[in-house]
Amino acid sequence: MKTILTIIFCSFLLTNSASAQEVEKNLNDARSAYNSGDLEAARFALQQAMYELDLAIGREILKLLPAQLGILSFNETDDEVGSANMGFIGLHLSRTYQNDEKQSAELQIIADSPLLAGINAILAMPVIGRDPNQKRIRVDGYRGLLQKSENAQGEVSWDMQIPFGSSLLTVNFHGIKEEDAIMDMANTIPIQQIARLIQ
Repeated sequence: MKTILTIIFCSFLLTNSASAQEVEKNLNDARSAYNSGDLEAARFALQQAMYELDLAIGREILKLLPAQLGILSFNETDDEVGSANMGFIGLHLSRTYQNDEKQSAELQIIADSPLLAGINAILAMPVIGRDPNQKRIRVDGYRGLLQKSENAQGEVSWDMQIPFGSSLLTVNFHGIKEEDAIMDMANTIPIQQIARLIQ
């Protein structure tokens, strides 16, 4: 129990002070419940502490993300951070970028994503296939997949998926035709720094 509390507290030191009080309260509740023999209450309090840590780490990651992706600017009111640490998915966050020309990008990061196994399997294949609209890419040292789509009206969209550790970064671009522009935008995302915060 002490080891778990130490790990949580060390992770907590990376977060801001607003979350610090809530995490500290939950850790104290966990210690108290554990000392009184109420293991179920101790577990619940630890889960609550982990939930608060996920939210704090998510807010720190949002600070790392660029304010602009090329010609696209983010809207702070659209930022979302959540955690479902008692379910299958842990930390998840999203940010939307757009401009007045109806071009946009939706960025998502999901820790412990259920899609990781499939994407890693595709990346491990010697040849992805003969689809000219799908290719392997590398962003900030991490391998990923890039897929181009075009609808009947000729509108182009791109889906980028980059696994790192046990997390998945997904960026969906809309209205941008040039692959070079997509890759330039993606290369402004500090994946290595994000990976250090999540791990």
